[in-house]
Amino acid sequence: MFSRHRNLVLVGLAGSIMLASPFPTWAQSKLERVKFQRGRSSTVVRGTILGFETRDYLIGAKAGQVMTLRLSSTNPYTNFVIYSINERPTDMNETTEWSEKLSESGDYLIRVLMMRAGARRKGATANYTLNVSIR
Repeated sequence: MFSRHRNLVLVGLAGSIMLASPFPTWAQSKLERVKFQRGRSSTVVRGTILGFETRDYLIGAKAGQVMTLRLSSTNPYTNFVIYSINERPTDMNETTEWSEKLSESGDYLIRVLMMRAGARRKGATANYTLNVSIR
C-alpha cells in the first residue's frame, strides 16, 4: 500500500514539473541556432513539421534591437511562439507575424508548431518558411 501511494506521489510530482516547465518535455524538439551571414541582418529558415511535432530555433539578440519574424506555411494551422531569454513566453499568443524592440539581451527561443485543431488531423504536415530579421 505504501509503495503504491509513493509511486502515485512520484508520478504526480513528475507530471507537475512537466506542466510547469516553459519547454514541455513532450513537445521538445531539436534546437537549431539561427545564424546570419556576415554583414546580413536577416535570414530565412525552412522546415517541415508533422502533427504535434515542434521545431525550436535559438536567436541571439541585444536589447534595443528590433526583431521581426514572419512565418508562411502550406498549412494554415502553423504558428510560432516566442520565449524570452528568461524562458518565459512573451505577451503574445501563437502568431505568424511579430516585430518588437527587444528589452533584454540574450537568446530568444522561437517554437514553430501546428495548433491542435490542425495537428490532430490524419497526415497533418506543414512545410514552412520563417523569415528572421534583427536590426
